Amino acid sequence: MEWYYVLTIILGSFILAILSLIVWYMQYITPIPTGKISDKIAVVRTGIVNCFIYSKGSKKIMVDTGTLVKKVKKGFSMVKIDPQSISHVFLTHSDPDHIGGLSLFSHAKLYLGEKSKVTNPEKYHFLDDGEIIDIDGIKVHAISTPGHRLGHTAYIIDEEFLFTGDALRLKKGEVKPFLRIISSDFEKQKRTIEMLAELDNISILFTAHNGFTTNFDKAIEKWKRIKRKD
Repeated sequence: MEWYYVLTIILGSFILAILSLIVWYMQYITPIPTGKISDKIAVVRTGIVNCFIYSKGSKKIMVDTGTLVKKVKKGFSMVKIDPQSISHVFLTHSDPDHIGGLSLFSHAKLYLGEKSKVTNPEKYHFLDDGEIIDIDGIKVHAISTPGHRLGHTAYIIDEEFLFTGDALRLKKGEVKPFLRIISSDFEKQKRTIEMLAELDNISILFTAHNGFTTNFDKAIEKWKRIKRKD
């Protein structure tokens, strides 16, 4: 067999494998369109990920910043919010699809979980597990949610809105672990979900890649029944 036939077969197999991986991955990734969810909450979609804007009075904060500055700008324009009005940005973790729009918010205070690894730590305020920040009446409660990444952090805003980043995903209204293949510690991720299942008074659960649910208790119900022997 001529060498170029062999090369063609190898390249074709490689391309097929990549396309199959993309198709497999995309069935787990279902971000929601840019728009207003409520008077307080707006969502911006940048490719495969959602980031969220929370407003209370004249104060505006953000959870994650999406992928690319250009896409984030477009999303802010669609929901009619000025990026300069964001005073604080709370990052669930430092993966590129969650911090890609950071340069648009260089004026804002930036927060990350205490064990997050970044190349420029001086830019961030690192939050301990359970730490609460009060921003002119907006209460942000940081919860350590390791598994997908060591320093991964979820946030409860005003004691009822839970933003989980990549700590979990939603499938047909049920909470599932995020993808094993891109999780640093899958078993720890499952323990994180069990911990989140004990939360009370959550009115809306927001994920980074699979939209949100207004029925937190039902979505996470099966994780409440799990009892582990440590």
